[in-house]
Amino acid sequence: MLSRSLFCIVLLSLLATSQSNAAVTEVVTEIVFKETIPELMLNGESWKFSNGDVYTGMWLHNKPHGKGVYQRFNGDVYNGEFRNGYMQGVGSYKFANGDLYTGGWEKGLTNGQGVLQYQNGNRYVGGWQSGLRHGKGKLYYRSGSVYEGYWSQDEKEGKGLMSYRNGERYIGDYKNNSPHGHGIKTEADGSSYRGTFSKGLKHGVGECSMEGGVIHVCLFDKGREIRDRTKLELAKAYYEKHQPKYEFKGGIAYHLQDEFTKARYYVTTENVWWEKTVALLETQLRIRSEDDDQFLYLIVNRYTGPGVYHLRKGEIMASSLDGTSIELPEDIVARLEIKADEHGEIHGVFSIPQLAHTETNKLYKIFDGQFEAKSTPPKDADENEHLDFLVKNREKS
Repeated sequence: MLSRSLFCIVLLSLLATSQSNAAVTEVVTEIVFKETIPELMLNGESWKFSNGDVYTGMWLHNKPHGKGVYQRFNGDVYNGEFRNGYMQGVGSYKFANGDLYTGGWEKGLTNGQGVLQYQNGNRYVGGWQSGLRHGKGKLYYRSGSVYEGYWSQDEKEGKGLMSYRNGERYIGDYKNNSPHGHGIKTEADGSSYRGTFSKGLKHGVGECSMEGGVIHVCLFDKGREIRDRTKLELAKAYYEKHQPKYEFKGGIAYHLQDEFTKARYYVTTENVWWEKTVALLETQLRIRSEDDDQFLYLIVNRYTGPGVYHLRKGEIMASSLDGTSIELPEDIVARLEIKADEHGEIHGVFSIPQLAHTETNKLYKIFDGQFEAKSTPPKDADENEHLDFLVKNREKS
């Protein structure tokens, strides 16, 4: 029996496929090249072709050229630019069924960037090629679900993010309109599967995370979870062997996870240093990490040397994946442990259970953080610069 999430994926794939019929996949002005107009057409004049189509607008050598309106016998209407008889440039095409495309054209076919508003309430915004959705694009379903990612020949193909109205989401590889390859599926209750998919189904070894953060290795066969203990032990050994290995070589390193998609990134840089200030007999320690495209600040008030410290709002700031500042929410406490403070270097580990972007409410977390900070900043670091950079020194996992 299909699960609800799988049913949603299959249903939306079918809808996407059926919508492709509304696209202009053949040159509709073909009659222009087959029929000879017996008189010289002047700009602004109309001509009714033998198939019932009517063109009104600018002409060149008795072919539509410039701006004009082409009304098809079947009820479709194009209003826009022409070149040598083809719809080319920018124009809008209203289908008889109520669909409306506005955007680029080349030799009679949708091409470049364009918007297709479906009569059923769905809306596509993005790239087109030869009359089909192609390249990067975003499809808004009338149900409230959204797909954002790559297309090939009118099908979801490559990397994409599908966000369902009920809170479920999938981010990862697509093929033939379905999740296929590596991806992360998050359920509405917050549980997730990180692993491989085949034709829309969980298939192979992956990592399952229950609500609350409990993680275990899991095994699926065409959507069916395998619970045999022997097979699970083999799957666990295989999974651990093929997990990415990150070797800490100094500086600062940590995993940054997007809590919406569950996508993880390994962030590392050598540009990390510490600063201390003393006021009213209390020491403030600041761990600073800045690079061309990454920053993280950790502030310890009442610093007394190696030990465990709990940081609160105002004592942590970091950069998110899209380059904006994120900070610790009011009710969240982060953990920082200073393991050594000697010979001008401070070593430590840290974890931040939640970071938030105040304007978008996007949430992140940082785990497995560690650093070896020196007492002086790198020569190219600007202490007074207000940073707002995109995290680029990262590996996706």
